[in-house]
Parts: sequence; structure tokens; C-alpha cells
Amino acid sequence: MPHTRSTILLLAASAVMACARTAVLAPVGTTAAITPADLRLRLTAFAADSMMGRAAGSIWDQQATDYIANQFARLGLLPGGEKGTFFQVVPNVRPRNTTEHAAARNVIAIFPGTDPALRGEYVSITAHNDHIGFSRFGVDHDSLRAFNTVVRPQGADSPVRDPTPDEARRVRQILDSLRRVHPPRLDSIYNGADDDGSGTIALIEIAEAFAKGNAKPRRSILFVSHTAEEEGLVGSSWFTDHPTIPIDSIVAEIDVDMIGRGSARDIEGGGPTYLEVVGLRRLSNELGDWFEAVNAKEPLPFVFNYEYDAPGHPEQYYCRADHYSYARYGTPSVSLSRGEHMDYHQVTDEAQYIDYPDYARLTKMVFDAALFIADAGHAPRLDAPKPTNPHVPCRQ
Repeated sequence: MPHTRSTILLLAASAVMACARTAVLAPVGTTAAITPADLRLRLTAFAADSMMGRAAGSIWDQQATDYIANQFARLGLLPGGEKGTFFQVVPNVRPRNTTEHAAARNVIAIFPGTDPALRGEYVSITAHNDHIGFSRFGVDHDSLRAFNTVVRPQGADSPVRDPTPDEARRVRQILDSLRRVHPPRLDSIYNGADDDGSGTIALIEIAEAFAKGNAKPRRSILFVSHTAEEEGLVGSSWFTDHPTIPIDSIVAEIDVDMIGRGSARDIEGGGPTYLEVVGLRRLSNELGDWFEAVNAKEPLPFVFNYEYDAPGHPEQYYCRADHYSYARYGTPSVSLSRGEHMDYHQVTDEAQYIDYPDYARLTKMVFDAALFIADAGHAPRLDAPKPTNPHVPCRQ
């Protein structure tokens, strides 16, 4: 009998899920250098449709965490998870839109330091591996992008409203230009290329730069890929409440989330040097000084935007990023992001829209900052006492 549009979409989704169950992501040939080409190669695999949006607690985020662990293993990093593995299971995480459940897992790896007196201290670099899954119903990819370009420039963080007549004309013009390139195409998978595929792949690229390069940090580098950030920082909260290394041995934490965009087309005031920095000086001014000094030596330094770190800022970025799970234990922590855009929490957040040259520059800056901290003669000095209760509600 004839299929309805809904039935066709459900059949298509089922077919994609069947393929995703058997998808295997083989290791890729990459170099020690942090390059746009390496980032593109890895991110295209990690944010592929076969990952089905990597909802925490789904078989597809399990597939994603397998990929991350395999990459760390082949680089020779040491497992930092539970029972000699790269994994830490985070309990009670279940995806909302699928019954294809699996254990939600943090992925933890260690690049050992070279100084016997300091290798028991860690500089942690973190990102989150999960996203928000998929929809059972598709939307036209280009129509959504045209609409969001004009009406919802921050994607899911822009209010839902009808366009004005002038906005509707602009949407139509953009869509007409896209239609000249390709026909309508239904999309139902939230690929999460920028959120936070970009941060996840940066972790792997930085790990490769340490493992294959000449840097020999005195302190150890701890890589933590958190799950369930989209559920409310659940994975990072679990790790810091149940650390697989002593929590006080982490001298600094750098969280990277949505670091693949940031152009003037993506965000007001954006450009090659745009970078949102949250939390950097809240616990340690010295950490802020070090970061700014490292950045100033980069070939094209970033301009730090501290606007979203302001106390009481309505966007609440200080409380929305995984770095907060560390800061609440008194670890000097920073969240780095190149900002929101029209594809934020949309099915259009795909690897094809990433700005790879600037993404590579920022990934290299994070590598340089982590190495600087790891080689410093002392840990970043705290300017405030450690919190006595890490479980009080966060205040921006």
C-alpha cells in the first residue's frame, strides 16, 4: 500500500540505524603535526551519519567512545579509566528517543610526564563525546539553514518565531541560491560536528602531537572525553566526583567545546581571532597570565572575549560547560569556545561547515598552553580558597 511521508521517514531512519550498527571506523593515517587535513579526516568520520547523533547512553555513543579509545590506544597512551581500561561507566544515563541503549562512558587516557617529581601531577584537556541523537522525522536541510541564517542565527538558542515579510524574502533568496547547487534533501540526524565533535577530535589531535612529536612534558597530560554533557554535565560531574586519579593531582583543566567555527558569518564580531574564554581567572590569575602569554606567541593570536564570563550573564556559560565540574573542586579551569551559530543543536551541524584552518590554529594553541603548564616550575597558584562543598548550585 502507499507509504505516508511519516512512514517513509521511519523506514529511512531504520535503514540508517541498521547500517550504523555495523559501521566500523578504522584508524586513519595522520601526522604528528596538528593540521586542517587531519582534523577534517577525523571529524568527518566522528560526525558521520552512521554515528546517529551520539546520544549519551545509546549504542552510537558507545561506538563513538570506542573510536576515541582506539585512537588513544594506537597512539600509545596509557588507559586512565576503570580496571585498566580507557573507560569509566557513568550510571543511569538513558537516551530519550531510542531504545538502543548501551553504557554511557567517559574515555580517559594519560600521556605520562617525564619528571619523576612531577609526573604525578596532571594537566587535563577535556571535551564531550555526546550530542543529542536523531529525530524520527526529517526536515529539508537547506530550508532550515536558509531560515536560521536570517531568523535564528544562534540556532537552538535563538527564539522560535515567524519571519517578518522582509526576512521571508531574504530566506527565499538564500534558499533559491542553495537550490541551484542541489535538490531538496531530508535530514534527521544531529551530527554534532562542532558540538562537540570539534573538541573531541582536538583531544585526539593533541594526543597525537604529544605521542608522535618531540615535546616531553614534565607533568602528565590527562585526556578526558566526557559523556552526557548534553544531559547537564553528567559525565564530567561523575568523573570529578569519582575520579580515576586523585582529583587534587589535576593542576589545571582546559575544556574545548564548539571550537570549529567562529567566523563573521557565524557570530556577530566573529573572525579568525575570535575566541570566547570563560572561567580563566576565576580561581587563578596566574593561569590567566600563562594562557595569555602563550596565546601572544602564536603566529596569529586569538583575541580573548571575556564577555560571557561576566557574573550574572544571562547565557550562563560558566555553569553550562564541563570545566565547571573541575572548578567546583578548586581546580583552575577554563572553557574555550568559538561561539554559537545557526547550526547549534540543529541537524545541520555537519563537518562540511567547519572552518578547518582556524580550528587547527586553536587546537595548536591549546597544545602549547597545556605544554607550558605541564613544564612550569609550579602549579598555577590559587587566588581563592578551594570550595568546601562542590555540590552547591553553580552561580554564574
